[in-house]
Amino acid sequence: MDPHLPDGPDRSALWIGRWTDPAHRVLRSIDSDEIAWIGPGESLGQTFTAPGRFTAVGVDLVREGEPRGRLELRDAAGAVLADAVVEVGGFRWDRFAHYLELAEPGEPGEHRVELTVDRGRVGWRTRTNATETLADDGVSPLPVDGIALRDGMVERGVRAIGVDTVPAPNPVFRTAFDVPEGAREARLTAVGLGYGVFRLNGREVTEDVLEPAQTAYDRTVLHRTYEVALEPGRNTLTAELGRGFYSARGANTWGWNLAPWHREPVLLAQLEYLDADGARHVVTSGPDWEVAAGPTTEDLLYTGETVDARTELRWEPAIAVAPPGGLLKEATAPPVRRAEVLAAQRETTVGGTTVHDFGTILAGRLRCSIRGEPGAEVVVRYAEQLAEDGTARTDNVLAAGPSQVDRYVVGSGPVTWEPQFSYKGFRYASVQVRGNAVVSDVRAVRLVTAVAEAGSFVCEDETLSWIDAATARTFLNNLHGVPTDTPVYEKNGWTADAHLGTEAVLHHFGLKDSLVKWLDDHVDALDGTGMVPMIVPTPGWGREPDPAWSASMVLIPWNLYWEHGDRALLERYGDPIRGYTDRLLELAEGGLWRGDSWGDWLSPGHWHAPEGPEPTATMMLYRVVSRAADICQVLGWNGDAERYRDAGRTIAAAYHAKYFDRASATYRSPEAGYRQSMNVLPLAFGAVPTYVAGAVGAGLVDHVEYRSRGHLDCGAVAAKHLLPVLADVGRADLAITVATRPDRPGWGIWRRLGMETLMESWDESARSHNHYFLGAASAWIQQRVGGLRATSPGWRTFDIAPVQDDRVTWADVRHTTPHGHTGVAWRRDEDAWEFEVEVPEGSVATVRLPGQSPARLPGGRHGISRPATPGVDR
Repeated sequence: MDPHLPDGPDRSALWIGRWTDPAHRVLRSIDSDEIAWIGPGESLGQTFTAPGRFTAVGVDLVREGEPRGRLELRDAAGAVLADAVVEVGGFRWDRFAHYLELAEPGEPGEHRVELTVDRGRVGWRTRTNATETLADDGVSPLPVDGIALRDGMVERGVRAIGVDTVPAPNPVFRTAFDVPEGAREARLTAVGLGYGVFRLNGREVTEDVLEPAQTAYDRTVLHRTYEVALEPGRNTLTAELGRGFYSARGANTWGWNLAPWHREPVLLAQLEYLDADGARHVVTSGPDWEVAAGPTTEDLLYTGETVDARTELRWEPAIAVAPPGGLLKEATAPPVRRAEVLAAQRETTVGGTTVHDFGTILAGRLRCSIRGEPGAEVVVRYAEQLAEDGTARTDNVLAAGPSQVDRYVVGSGPVTWEPQFSYKGFRYASVQVRGNAVVSDVRAVRLVTAVAEAGSFVCEDETLSWIDAATARTFLNNLHGVPTDTPVYEKNGWTADAHLGTEAVLHHFGLKDSLVKWLDDHVDALDGTGMVPMIVPTPGWGREPDPAWSASMVLIPWNLYWEHGDRALLERYGDPIRGYTDRLLELAEGGLWRGDSWGDWLSPGHWHAPEGPEPTATMMLYRVVSRAADICQVLGWNGDAERYRDAGRTIAAAYHAKYFDRASATYRSPEAGYRQSMNVLPLAFGAVPTYVAGAVGAGLVDHVEYRSRGHLDCGAVAAKHLLPVLADVGRADLAITVATRPDRPGWGIWRRLGMETLMESWDESARSHNHYFLGAASAWIQQRVGGLRATSPGWRTFDIAPVQDDRVTWADVRHTTPHGHTGVAWRRDEDAWEFEVEVPEGSVATVRLPGQSPARLPGGRHGISRPATPGVDR
């Protein structure tokens, strides 16, 4: 790995860090070569020597069946410091998903983690072969120093554990250099891991925040180049670093604090300019720079930041360190920036704390003015929901410590404060003052990725318009480096969330560069068999195969190809697509997916769908191989295309053989009976034999119309496809009914409650109010209610074909295609359809109305009128 920036003139920039006391570094053993198993009445243990005070201990457990056991953390005297039940719950067991959180930091010294089992079998990953001992570089985690135990007796090896110590303050780096008169063409190329804020002579060099975007840092590290203005004479360049996902701290379910790339924050920088004579000068990072413990004294991934303005910077020499391992690449995806600053719509006081209600759910952070006596503290808690007592609800069972809390300790003089290294999801922010201080000018700063707007939609029905707009708002709240699932609880790049929502949000935003970056992350995340994990990037969590989730490796490249018509997008990911698809087919059993899966996640009243994961996962496997066949066909890989089509026929036949009920002519589960998802997905994907497709469609209509009384009864995967399937079987009117129901389960209840964003589940107990995957159905609203739908890659041809329903008598839908702006505004009354259509040059639009001959429209603006026909769109 080349440690230098890729295009520097003398390639002398070095990665640098700050020597960090071992007491403040992570202690970990994450490798294993076997699993130590125990059953009822048995125990496993691991001792360790904590080099400093610590807040949590994570362990790497596996299970057989549905066991129950207990984890305990004890000190050298045997006192229990923390304990937790180990059992199967709603969340998945995975790498370092179990951790013990201490109420107060534990003291340095000898400790023991012990696992006991009451029922079933639990394993603990263990390294039995000795690992190479490396010299301490001052920034890397430390190895576990302890012994493995079985039933109290010493056993060879070291169990996989991680100890999260109290972290060191974030570092600040600086260098000073002289610049002659007439300097020009100055630019700074730099990256700070996890995040870097760069200032030249005290001024920030960019409006970009939260840079660089997260990656698998041992595979890829992104950097940017900024034009800067130098001053004649002495100049000072500083870099204040945040932890982000590279140096993450705070125990959490996914083990980001124990990622294989984890080290203390590090920096690589190069500033270059031309003098008046055209000679090039270069300033590069190296051990001649200075570093100090900065004012950000705590930076926890799922909590927030603590800034102590009293901090006195004590400068010392920086240390040169090894590169982080990943290939340096220039970032091409749009950065995150401040989009707007919002004042609170309402303020209330609860127990001495002021709760600011900004009236909408956003992703970002607070900005406020603070003045007071040194040592006074301002505490900000962020929340999407309020607790019963009116305070901000800041619980997060998936991460240790408080959730979404920033703190500022007052120094000398007034200040305007905004945290630098984190973002939160919130509508409410409570501000508490401890000591003598005054807080004023409280504002919410919205942080969004600077993507271009690409389209709009509005129609007569307010709920349909709301669904589409809320989907776009919610997605934008979740696009920060990667498309995430919630800015509060996870910040993870869940693969299913994105592949379900991509078609809908591509209508609103120019996402090509953002999604290509994330697909590159997919390639970096592939395991040795070609499998994509459930979250991308991943610290190691979620690697179990699941075609219902990691189908993003196949479906998103196809979405981008269909939107942009760029064959190179498919060529770029062709080999990973084939490798991933082939691996799924290897794991399938007789065409069925019998492995674990999230299935049709979060159907009404359920986490896991009552029919189990197999039906949805099998149909998503069918979807993957069918799309892989389409991709191979485009790329001219005809042999692979036919191979995947054959595999698809096998999957469809296996699904039909197992789940089709001849008596009712529907797909059913032996345990759960009729389930909408089991019928929606095969109809949507064309997997139903032709001779029974009509009956299966009729059964779905019957269930939706009469048994679920016009409501959906499915989870995230099937909800994307329910409306288009109803329309395809001739009941677009029923699809609109389902979409506009004002009560649960459905989208209308969220609008009726005054929400501007989507919730995570159909139930009132939904934890997140900022979760976009249930908005995937808005693609159908845009394409069939609005009536604007691409019919060939890159919008060379598209249809204008709105539904005919008396609840929607007008719509306006616009989109920016690769060839230019397109759009249609239409209105229908009892006598006629009136259309105003814009067609880009080089494209052809076709107007299709029920019972009428199609009308082709070339590039240009067109006003056309057609007679109205009775009835509904069949």
